[in-house]
Amino acid sequence: MSSAVGAIVLAGRESASSVFHAVLLDALQAYPQSLSGVGLPEQAGLFKKRYGDILPRFEAARVGGSERLSIARRLAATLKQRISWQDDQGERPLVEALTETAQPLPLQSHCFDGAPGWRPSLVYQGERWGLDRLPELGADLVNRGMASKAAAEALSWLAANGVDDGGLKLSGRKIVILGAGAEMAPTRFWLEAGADVLWLDVAPPPAAWREVTGMAGRLFWPGENVDLLTRPHEVLATINAFGDGEPLDVGLYAYAPGQARELLLTATMNAIVDALPLERLGSVTLLVSPTTPTALGPDDLAAMRRRFERRPGWEAMLSRLGLFGRGGGCAESGTGSATRTVVAIQGGSYQAAQYLGKVMVAECWASQLQEAGGPSVRVSANTAAITRTRSLNHPVFAAAFGGAAAFGVETFAPRLSRRLNGLLAAQDWLNPRMPVPGAVRVHGGIHTLPYPLDPPLRVAAAIGFARSPRLLRGLIGGG
Repeated sequence: MSSAVGAIVLAGRESASSVFHAVLLDALQAYPQSLSGVGLPEQAGLFKKRYGDILPRFEAARVGGSERLSIARRLAATLKQRISWQDDQGERPLVEALTETAQPLPLQSHCFDGAPGWRPSLVYQGERWGLDRLPELGADLVNRGMASKAAAEALSWLAANGVDDGGLKLSGRKIVILGAGAEMAPTRFWLEAGADVLWLDVAPPPAAWREVTGMAGRLFWPGENVDLLTRPHEVLATINAFGDGEPLDVGLYAYAPGQARELLLTATMNAIVDALPLERLGSVTLLVSPTTPTALGPDDLAAMRRRFERRPGWEAMLSRLGLFGRGGGCAESGTGSATRTVVAIQGGSYQAAQYLGKVMVAECWASQLQEAGGPSVRVSANTAAITRTRSLNHPVFAAAFGGAAAFGVETFAPRLSRRLNGLLAAQDWLNPRMPVPGAVRVHGGIHTLPYPLDPPLRVAAAIGFARSPRLLRGLIGGG
């Protein structure tokens, strides 16, 4: 029985950047032919300075070769070995520690008295878009280079097949949400759709929800607040008890910046999913950042070319001056292409969490779970547009948001992202076709930008600072 006080750490107390480098270097040594042109240095310090250029080349080489899935599995397995549980017995792999049993946390609950049926109204581009207009919204996003065709197809399918009596209904589903209070978590909306929802977070659900008339579903939460990094055993036991033998939809939304927590939280959520009995999994849902290198298909590349050909004169001039970087918007290796969208200010831990802990793990899960569990297990790993959440509360980001529209890049409000991605996840659960991780992307124009993202982002920030000088005062600490 696990009761010791402990915490999840990076093995050997390495930095997130060092772990990231070591995991990639291990894959390069295991698959030298597929990854020969990546240019990954052996020195972790050089990697930390250059990973923004290296990582897109790595992903392009991986998806363009014949060992794509094998490399993903190697990366996921190597990362897993570097996540440890530290307690008074010492340090050991988290996957090993999670085999120790624990008592589930006592739960509180609230049953809402409303009729199930989520009827979202999305405000986008100054218009309201209800469920009946989702096909129109999807077409608009694709036509303007803001989303993939798979995203538009998903919205159209949901409007035609997922609506019952004017609303989306999820009655009878049990949904576990790790990080249920996160700004990107559609927790409330899935409750409105009538689901049973287990809230797991460091803070309890808003008490005000229980006063809202017409809310539906049933909400469960521990009486004690839950830190995933210190109580993973109890979280795992609580999830198993909540499921009570029935399939679960598990949403992975926990996030906290700094001190490698992005990577630690993502790896912890993954380890909890891996520790659940396969028959308990109905789906696993997560969101991928548009700034992590992402495989591109022919439609994406065609949209990128059109955007380059139609760019305004001032943009072409700045590009010729070298202000938008060199080499175009994607890295290419054989038949493989990947976005050059890494933003240096987000840090190595963020990118390690996104690329290793989400993109690679989701690809592995989709393959392994389908092979082992058949079509009942689904992996929803969709890309969300850059969203103005509290985690991006930085003067440079705020300024870049203000100037990004000049380059055809859109940033979304949390309210819009939560609704849109909540709908797309539900589509992945309901559609008879199995979801494909990385196919559904509402990227806001980042994946069709014909330049590496970081240089234009700096130009966008300059535009934003010029438009809103008060942001510059925030950057330099002025009042």
